[in-house]
Amino acid sequence: MVGAENPRSEIRNPKSDFDWRVFADATCAGLSVLIPLPLIDMAFEAHFRRRMPGAIARARGRRLGPELRRELGRAVERPGSLRGCLGLGAAVARYVVTRIFRKIVYLLAVRDAATALTRYWHRAHLIAHLLRGGHLEPGVDTALALRVFNRTLAEIDPSPLLGLARETVASARRVLRLLVAARRLGAATVTRELGAILGPHWDAAEASLAATTERYNRLYRAELERRAAAAAPDPEPRDEA
Repeated sequence: MVGAENPRSEIRNPKSDFDWRVFADATCAGLSVLIPLPLIDMAFEAHFRRRMPGAIARARGRRLGPELRRELGRAVERPGSLRGCLGLGAAVARYVVTRIFRKIVYLLAVRDAATALTRYWHRAHLIAHLLRGGHLEPGVDTALALRVFNRTLAEIDPSPLLGLARETVASARRVLRLLVAARRLGAATVTRELGAILGPHWDAAEASLAATTERYNRLYRAELERRAAAAAPDPEPRDEA
């Protein structure tokens, strides 16, 4: 384990990091989009998103304080999101109308679920990445790690994992019943069959996940270099002859 006083600015990715416990709540969060009940789907998605950090930490034999769990479980607004531009009332109205339409046109809901799955898989992988590198340990600058974490998530390209996500969505039966059980009993236990489907294909997903963690490393290193440059003393003026 990396000491709190010296977290690594770059964290190497292991050859394979597939552990279904890490990705179970992420998968449930993505599948929540398929629940055909507006607001209920959002409530389930938020529940699993917020539960992810603590579950991943336990799977990795680590602990996270309440504040870090809360920050890592927050929704991340992506560039161009209308939610940050519209008033609350308009955003809620748009959400309800859009979700009702997408439940009627189920193919759109499936597409949304596949996209959400890929983003949550990236989120889960990145949380595990930060835990492995000591960036969330007590005594380190977790505010910096969280800022880079949120920026990295906002810039994710979900397209490389969409095929695998669609296969997962197609394999999920009785989604509402599955998610209710996952909420009550634990996602890793209830969704183990989905993990068995994903496991043999996970090596193909590693390249996309590795690109996300490399982006995090690059942004984190740039922040450290910027801080170091800002803290460096100004060079003394040279005496003119």
